Amino acid sequence: AAGSKFVPRNCGLLPGNLDEIIEKGISFSLIKHDLSTTVGIFEVGEEGPVRSLLVKRFNHRGFLDFMIHRIFNGRAKRLWNRNVRLYRRGLPVPEPITYIESSLKKKNAYFVSSVIPDSKSLYFLHREGVLQGNKVLVKKLAAAISQWHLSGAIHGDLKWPNILVRAENGVYECFFIDLDQAKICSRPNISGICGDIERFYRFGLQIGAEYWVETEFLPEYLSFMPAALRTEIDLTRIKNKSIKEWTKRGREKL
Repeated sequence: AAGSKFVPRNCGLLPGNLDEIIEKGISFSLIKHDLSTTVGIFEVGEEGPVRSLLVKRFNHRGFLDFMIHRIFNGRAKRLWNRNVRLYRRGLPVPEPITYIESSLKKKNAYFVSSVIPDSKSLYFLHREGVLQGNKVLVKKLAAAISQWHLSGAIHGDLKWPNILVRAENGVYECFFIDLDQAKICSRPNISGICGDIERFYRFGLQIGAEYWVETEFLPEYLSFMPAALRTEIDLTRIKNKSIKEWTKRGREKL
């Protein structure tokens, strides 16, 4: 349960050499790979029910980087701590399973969480044409993001691929993933809220969905926010900052 004591655990799910599993693609489906991270889904449970786990590997980036993360909390442990705090608050994030810190012998670090079954990213739903005119979904999305912000949580990278949506019998649930930059404040943080909305709007610009953001999402989102906070959310400033940042990045389109 979300309120129970949380400790990292293996539960016999993970093999001793995750690097070999990833490199050979043994029951592992790659989602993303770059110099910093490797992310994929690991299917476990050869003799029983198969369970899917999301594995995020923080790749070794040289001795200096390794020593910095040995002296201070490493990336895997920091991500674990963020996820546990959010999960224990009952916020819609995947269940954290375990983390593995780097060592002199195994220099890559790992964070492992559950997978949200039968879910699709908000970006994928946009590409499928599911968002347009879907008042039920936009209301659920706006409610989820507003409640996230009202709880004091800030995502830090609220682009559409980091929002998962699960639909069952016309009922939608929204979940937040990729929480490396997430923060948890004791009260709603207006600066962080505006930063999240700017990122959300800028991704809308990238995919040509800014009109939907302006006319459908933002009015619904603001309807869930208390009046005192609504007055502090300057949508014109958010829009202008998003456009400025998008322009600086070359007006990239996805």
